[in-house]
Amino acid sequence: MFREGTCPKCKEKIQVPDDHEKVRCMFCGEEIEVAEALGEKKAVQVQDVQNLPMYESLIEKRLAELFAACDNPLKKFKKNSFEADFTSFYDSNRDIFEAMEMVYVGNGSSEQAVRVLTDYVLAAAHCELEKEKKKSKKGQKQLDYNFLVSIQFIPAVRKYPASFTEPFSEAMVKDWNEAFDANIGLASYDMIENGFHRKLCYITTAVCQGLGKGPDCTELQILKDYRDRQLETTPEGHALVEEYYDIAPTIVKRMEKSPDSGALYRTLYQDYLMPCIEKIKAGKYEECRTHYQAMVLDLKQKYM
Repeated sequence: MFREGTCPKCKEKIQVPDDHEKVRCMFCGEEIEVAEALGEKKAVQVQDVQNLPMYESLIEKRLAELFAACDNPLKKFKKNSFEADFTSFYDSNRDIFEAMEMVYVGNGSSEQAVRVLTDYVLAAAHCELEKEKKKSKKGQKQLDYNFLVSIQFIPAVRKYPASFTEPFSEAMVKDWNEAFDANIGLASYDMIENGFHRKLCYITTAVCQGLGKGPDCTELQILKDYRDRQLETTPEGHALVEEYYDIAPTIVKRMEKSPDSGALYRTLYQDYLMPCIEKIKAGKYEECRTHYQAMVLDLKQKYM
């Protein structure tokens, strides 16, 4: 019996047989897991559980390589390239996810089994951080690791069809935040990808939330309306908006991690956002665009 699935490599729709563990995609030629193509959990065999030391060694080795190779992942966090970059990350790390499932099942699929897996990740990150002796560089590396775990690793884990993914991901966010005094969230690929297309006023939203204002505050509504009614109605304005959404998520992520974020939000509100709003109220739309561009340029130079 054949069922429709999706090739995890090329994303084409394919017909896969129920009685096979692996098939070769007719479009890209890659050998793929039937369970993964169908979005189902892969059954763990007895011989897999018996090979736990092998899987544990693989996890330690590959996580060490993953953190060691992490170098400013924020620079690639852009709307137009996120899907391809995420797919590449997912494909190149599926061996880690498969090994984690084996260790999870082999340890009883319990809370203790989850602890074993989160400890592997924390140990790999700690090991690499301890190699950096300069406080400033260690701080930057910590920001890179926060991004790696929250925007790449956990969303990739949650995409993998296995029983460990959700209990591990929830525990990993909690343990990571406690271990590194961080504030990462539980994200998925779809959440991040949809965020690029929701037309959020990233910087304005971050500032307003940082100052304790609600998600529907007047300032945010005025600037959203200006974007939709003024900027998006001209080719030049639309191009500006598209460029903004390529870089704004990265800027916001770095602002959130700044030790003086409170003072930064107040400065942006007083020096940029309120003057922009006053210009909008006065019908000075071009002056508002120029002023807002100046803010984005200033933040881009500082944080990117």
